[in-house]
Amino acid sequence: MKKPHRRMSLATRQGLSGFLFISPWLVGVTVFFLIPFFSTIIYAFGKVQFVSGGVEYEFTGWENIREVFFRDPDNFRMILENLGSSIGSVLLVLVFSLFAALLLNQKFHGRAVVRALFALPIIVSSGVLLMVFKEDLFAQSMMSEPGTIFQSSALEDTLTNMGLGHEFVTFVTDFVDNIMDIIWKSGVQILLFLAGLQAVPRTLYEVSSVEGATAWQTFWKITFPLLAPYIVLNSVYSIIDSFTFYDNPVMEKVNKLFGEMSYGHASALSIAYFLLIFLLTATVLVISSRRAFYQEK
Repeated sequence: MKKPHRRMSLATRQGLSGFLFISPWLVGVTVFFLIPFFSTIIYAFGKVQFVSGGVEYEFTGWENIREVFFRDPDNFRMILENLGSSIGSVLLVLVFSLFAALLLNQKFHGRAVVRALFALPIIVSSGVLLMVFKEDLFAQSMMSEPGTIFQSSALEDTLTNMGLGHEFVTFVTDFVDNIMDIIWKSGVQILLFLAGLQAVPRTLYEVSSVEGATAWQTFWKITFPLLAPYIVLNSVYSIIDSFTFYDNPVMEKVNKLFGEMSYGHASALSIAYFLLIFLLTATVLVISSRRAFYQEK
């Protein structure tokens, strides 16, 4: 007698389909992240040299860590300064992307074209291309009258003559000087905020209008609380994006060390920088998630 053919259960087939679906991602993470990550950890505690027969590795313990952080104090200072500037950049990106999303969520003629323009940095996500754009704009501004949007000398003089404080003037001029970077970094965040705004039930706005709530009250009582999960998501994305941007001084230092074939020193600096980003991201995620409002709850 032939044994009856056993078919896989529905749960097994679904599990197998799910595994096959994510298998390219698993392969990519393993090949392009996990293997290089553990190799970097190993290199951070040793001396790496490329010889004719391949790679020569010599374990040196904490020598690279001491060399990077104790014998060269500029690295530690550079990381702290970059931490402060990156946090300020993240806050500006979040505020600008939320403001832009609120505007793009309104009904007006040419809305699709304007949305496509703000999505351009996502399509052309190249730091090198942004650098070319900024250099071209800078060259044009040098040939024209001074005080353009990317050269805020006129704005700085105006604010100073108004008697405003030096700290405030510096903050405003830095924002104007870096407006290109802020717009370029805000493409993904704007799309996520737009998705969050469109997910807010229209009935809530109708009820608030009937109850006589102003637009300001509606924003703080309905829109902002329901956008909290998207603010958490954009905060994590913006932190990682800002700390790994092309003009980041720490990333430039790591690339310089790799170019000089100081693989041990570069690996030690990159691992320490990774731990800093990981701790900061985890802290922001834990704190903000506790205060975020989720509709399904």
